[in-house]
Amino acid sequence: MLRPAMLRPACDADAAPIPPPMPPPAIAEPAAPHEAESAELLREVRLFRARVAEAVDLAAATLLQDIAADVIGRELELAPVAIERIVDRALARYLAEEPLRVRVHPDDAAALRDAPIAVEADPRLRRGDAAVDLRNGTVDASLGVRLDDAVRALAGA
Repeated sequence: MLRPAMLRPACDADAAPIPPPMPPPAIAEPAAPHEAESAELLREVRLFRARVAEAVDLAAATLLQDIAADVIGRELELAPVAIERIVDRALARYLAEEPLRVRVHPDDAAALRDAPIAVEADPRLRRGDAAVDLRNGTVDASLGVRLDDAVRALAGA
């Protein structure tokens, strides 16, 4: 077995001084510009994703409305609209606003001959549409408006 005394040089004067230990080589740190570029890219990706989500939401609502309008349009071709119920609901809802008259498509006017209000045939309106003229304005009870109300009600549910 070797002892520390055996490991020493024969003469201390002959021994070369032991150099201090070398520091470990420096490792280059990642450059800060890359971190800033990554953060900016991530921010842009998040913004893009939010814009796409918003566009999809808007497109889905419009698509839903278009599909519903097509389905209802086909149904109206198969069975005539109950214009009496549409007008009755509009009149009941706006009774306090003093309805003056109701306007409907000429083909729907005959169905309202017993209406409690003046009925005017308006060729600008489509079948199933109605407009109630009030003392202070007009209520649009057209299919498009009723459909839009229904779609908003479903979206809120």
